[in-house]
Amino acid sequence: MTLRINILPEFHLSSNTSNEHFPLSRTLKLLRAIENLHNMKEASQSVGLSYRHAWNLIEQAQSLFGGAILESVPGRGSGLTELGKKLVWAEKLTEARLGPLLESISSEISEDIEALTRRTRRVLRLFASHGFAVALLNEFLNQRGIELDFNYRGSKESLDAFSRQICDIAGFHVPLGELEKPYLDLIKVPLPDDVRYIELARRNQGLIVAKNNPKSIHQIEDLARPEVLFVNRQPSSGTRLTLDMLLRKHRLSTNSIKGYGNTEYTHAAVGAYIASGKADVGLGVETAAKQFDLDFIPLYTERYFYLCNESLLSDNRFTPILALLYDRDFLEAMGHLTGYSAEHTGRITGPNDTFTDSHD
Repeated sequence: MTLRINILPEFHLSSNTSNEHFPLSRTLKLLRAIENLHNMKEASQSVGLSYRHAWNLIEQAQSLFGGAILESVPGRGSGLTELGKKLVWAEKLTEARLGPLLESISSEISEDIEALTRRTRRVLRLFASHGFAVALLNEFLNQRGIELDFNYRGSKESLDAFSRQICDIAGFHVPLGELEKPYLDLIKVPLPDDVRYIELARRNQGLIVAKNNPKSIHQIEDLARPEVLFVNRQPSSGTRLTLDMLLRKHRLSTNSIKGYGNTEYTHAAVGAYIASGKADVGLGVETAAKQFDLDFIPLYTERYFYLCNESLLSDNRFTPILALLYDRDFLEAMGHLTGYSAEHTGRITGPNDTFTDSHD
């Protein structure tokens, strides 16, 4: 049996007049179900609560907040008030911002404890740029009890760690087309001759904008308009590197981009930032736009790779991970990620046949 420590955010309500803390997790779970189902009875059943208990949670929360979080919507059943929507939004924002970080910490702690308690063979360590297919694969690994020390890092940072033998596998993404070669020059690190590239997915990157695109943002040049507010990714991310390449291509200074210094660490967090009205646009994957009901302007397609030494392909610690890339359930789940393609998932290539002028 494989044990894993999971770190989950917990919401509590407190006041400056009392030391008591009211837990909000079940209430928030119920509110999210109501938001999706528009029916109190069905929502309570879906989260494992009795109808009476569900109403008790709602009434208790409304009393503490001093305002309604639930209302009747003619013709649609139950709906959330502005306060209720804000509470649900707070949880979604927390998941987008902290989810990948907590996942990395959980994996690191679990591996350390596993090594001390069982003293088994060393678990393989993966450093990978964040992505929805990456997170999905990790979810499948956890479900099936396949061990992997999972750490989110930027593309360049992941490759550096692999080059210095800090990790066994590096996950990174590379744009197709004219951006490929200059991007590879930016992330280039010394690599052994026996490395192998395993394609995880192809995905669409582009401009994530507010619903219905109220600022009429359609191209990179629009980022320099004074009324447009941008949200960026962190400097070590591959998306940030690609953005800077695009800015240079269009002869735009970073100083001309309002909000260039506003950074988030995941695509989901960029989507959440825009959906909250704090920015008008960001560069990210189409999946993040879909997740927060935003619009998306595609700019380029990129490939996401796992990099490892050839010897690892036959390592008993790695073969179950590799096999999962051909698993029907995993591929079907990836097919539901908007903007992702699993057509070439699992393809293994070497240094001389991975990055060429032809990508069919």
